[in-house]
Amino acid sequence: MGISAACRAAVRPVIVGVVLLAATTGCGHDADGPDLAAAPTGVRWQDYQGVAVPVAEQGPTSVSSGVATGFEHSPRGAGLAAINHTIRLSVAPDSQWSGVVNAQVVPGPARDEWAINRVQLSITAAAQVEYAPKLLGYNITEYGAEQSKVDVYTAYSDASRAVNHTTVRWYGDDWRLQLPDPGSTARPIDAIDALPEGIVALEAPK
Repeated sequence: MGISAACRAAVRPVIVGVVLLAATTGCGHDADGPDLAAAPTGVRWQDYQGVAVPVAEQGPTSVSSGVATGFEHSPRGAGLAAINHTIRLSVAPDSQWSGVVNAQVVPGPARDEWAINRVQLSITAAAQVEYAPKLLGYNITEYGAEQSKVDVYTAYSDASRAVNHTTVRWYGDDWRLQLPDPGSTARPIDAIDALPEGIVALEAPK
């Protein structure tokens, strides 16, 4: 049995990612900084719970029981980590979600609260194809060696599009998702009418 309509409604806010204010370098690219617009290389796609997830030369280097780790310490690695973590965290089945959250999310009160909320859901099978979100690309709005902000662009089955605001931190020699503080009022998602110029196109296959 697939994910129920109620579960999809509850899980969708997780997949869109989160925003955390960070003291990092500004966005953009110059001769002295990393190229934030460089696309991942050697991209291939893996199905995880009905959603196409990118795997590239910049990571992840290991995927086991739903857990994806091993991302390059670079803007491309940060972008791939933000995508992988938000998707896997949101659709991991009951048998895998604890491993995913423990390996891919920065520990702290926010992770604990997410786990408490996740216990109240049940996901036992892959998302039905017609409801699976589709990745369109990403944009690194702020990049720092310790923390970066990544906007992830996604299309949904109802033809809507959204930008998902995520934050990743370099923790334990890998990029992990940084969930917002429990009291944060930052919006994790914004609806959009069209994709902005300059994003790193990373469109999932149909």
